[in-house]
Order: sequence, then C-alpha cells, then structure tokens
Amino acid sequence: MARDLAIHLVHHFFDVTVICPQPSRPESADYRRYSDSDSAVVIYEDGIKIVRLPSFAAPESRLLPRLYESWSFGRHVCRYLAKNLKKPDVMYVNAWPLFGQALIMRYAKLNMIHVILQIMDIYPDSLNGKLPTILHSIVSKPLTRLDTWIAQQSRFLIVISDNMRRTYIENRRVSPDRITTIPTWQDESLYENAPDRIDACHRYCVPNNLFTFLYLGNIGPVAGVDFLIRAFHEAAIDGAQLVIVGDGSAKADCIKLVGSLNAKRIHFVSDPDAANVPLLQSMAHVCLLPMKRGTGMSSIPSKLPAYLFSAKPVLATVDPDSDTARLIRESECGWIGNPEDLDWLASKMREITSMTIGELSILGKKGKAFGLAHYSKTLGVHRLADIVASFVNRTPERHALLSGL
Repeated sequence: MARDLAIHLVHHFFDVTVICPQPSRPESADYRRYSDSDSAVVIYEDGIKIVRLPSFAAPESRLLPRLYESWSFGRHVCRYLAKNLKKPDVMYVNAWPLFGQALIMRYAKLNMIHVILQIMDIYPDSLNGKLPTILHSIVSKPLTRLDTWIAQQSRFLIVISDNMRRTYIENRRVSPDRITTIPTWQDESLYENAPDRIDACHRYCVPNNLFTFLYLGNIGPVAGVDFLIRAFHEAAIDGAQLVIVGDGSAKADCIKLVGSLNAKRIHFVSDPDAANVPLLQSMAHVCLLPMKRGTGMSSIPSKLPAYLFSAKPVLATVDPDSDTARLIRESECGWIGNPEDLDWLASKMREITSMTIGELSILGKKGKAFGLAHYSKTLGVHRLADIVASFVNRTPERHALLSGL
C-alpha cells in the first residue's frame, strides 16, 4: 500500500521520501544484514527517494526480537529525521507496532508534524495467539493504553476493516471524523488475463488432473495451515490434492505433520515473487482461508481480495461475525464454517469436489465482481492519496512528504 501510495503521489508532483528498514522477510532470503554502526542506504526508484535504515531485523516470528525490531526501527527513523530531512508537511506512518509507532509519534508531536497512521492489525489483540494465556492479562492493559495514546496522537487514522474502525472508536476513543476504512487493495491489472492452469501446474510440478484446494499465504503459528492438513487428510478424497503456497516459521512443522499422518497428495510450493500470485492461484479450483478462533475479528486478510480477483471460490473457516465472513456472504463467493471445525471442513471439502466446474465458475465470477467494486488498487490508492494530500501545504517552499514508514 505504501509503495502504491508513494508512486501515485510522485506522479501528481509531490516530493516523497520513503523511510524503511532493510528487507528481512522471508527468513530464508539472503538479504544484507546491517548493524547499528552502518549508515542509511539511499536509493531512487520511480522518482522516489528511498532511505533504508540500519535498524535491527528479526526475520523469525519470535515475540521479543520482533518487539525490539519495532523499537529499533522507530529509534532510527527519529534519528534520521532529526539529522537529514527537512520538516515534512505530513507523515504517512505504516510501521511495526507498537514501540516503533510510539517513538515516531512522539517525534512528530514534538515537531508539530501531521501524522496519518495506518493500522493493519490491532495490538495487543493480535498478540493473543502468540502469548501464553497467563500473560494476556499482564500485558494487555499497558499495551492497550499505549495503542490508545498512539491512535489519539495521530491527525488521521486509516484502518482496513469496519470492525477495526469500530474498535478504535469505542475502545480507543478516536473521534469518528478522524478515522476511515480503506481495505487492503490488490492491483486488479495483474489479474486481467487469467493464466493457463495446466501451464502453472507444470511450472510448479503439481499434478493438473486432480481437484485442487489451494492455500496461499504466510505459514505461521496463527495461520491454521496445520488445521487444513488435518482436515484434508480426514476428508480422504481420492481425486483431490492440497497445494500449500508460502513460507513461514511453522512451515517445517507442517511438513513434519504431513509425514507423521502419512498424508497423500499434499504439496508445498515456495515462490516469494508477489507478481506470480495470479499464476499460483490459477492452479486452484477452490482457495482456502483458515483463521484461528478470534483472530479474524479485526481485519480482512490480504489473501482474500487476491482470491477474489483470481475468480476462485473461497472456502473459509472464520469467526461468523468477522469482516471476512461478511465479505464472503455479501459477495456470494464461497462457504463459511466455524474456526478449527475439522469435521465440518473435511465434510465440506468432500461436498465441493462433487460440484461441476460451471457451478464453481459462477461463484468465482461473483467474487471477482465484488472484488473489483470494493478492493481494487485504482479505488483504494486514490482514496488514500486524497487524504494524505489534504494535509500537504502545496507551496513552492514546502511540499515535502514523508511516506511509507
């Protein structure tokens, strides 16, 4: 989102500087490692000045290193701003919660800079799946206070779902006129020409003559990929396969689970190139979206709009009151079951494989039409850019803009 925003603003004659950390995802990638003694690296892409800071990187999904990663990035941002950048009109902040956000927000407040804060996940709520239950009550209250302070200091807040907006209005006491929902968008142009399924299967060494359930996304501790594996194994569908695309900290455990179950026709595919998402999803007859109980109430996974643009039906196990469930119901693009209901998912998989290609195609087309109407890049980037531009002082002397932290 930050990259699309920056390019859009540059094309409309704004000065844009992007301040970001060094790439650190996925864990297996061979990125250059920085230390605190290194200086920032400045490059130019598409007319945008990009500053990569030597902050601490934590590729592995472990809580304490990730918290330190956030704090380190915030500290380096403030140092760089103080030494190298003229005071910007506005800062669009899409930074790791919570400590990095807090440091940047404090700097902006002291220097009277407007901040538009992008919220992708609600913290500390999103930590619940990563913490022992006994720690929830200990860390929840102070971190909620910190998140509330961060949100209230921002000039404007962008959230990605209506449930998230409701949370910030009711629980963080953000004024409704200072917060709006702009869903995570997808570049609809990437999906204009549907790739050939057989070619895609051949490229990724996946059989093309089987009914294919596909999951694409992070394979982390709260993704629920292990649940998909168990459900598909229990379904025992002779003419079907499960394709799991992605990487993450739980991938090795999922591969071991397949082995321990002696599960058949389950394939793992790695391809970090986001441009290949349409090609990867073309292998699917049905796309899968599992979410752990309680994790789907605050946002809509970015994989869901991508599934819609690929015109694939969606089989989801999510909280029934979540935005994700509401989207699937409104678009009429698939099926919704309760989170972690193994028997329901296995039964639904067996039922779906008996459907005709024509029936599946109708569901997929409904989803794509809904996605184009609500989750396209063209719509989203214009809405976000209009908000950012409204805080910029367009004079010859000052129109610098800081974007995409």
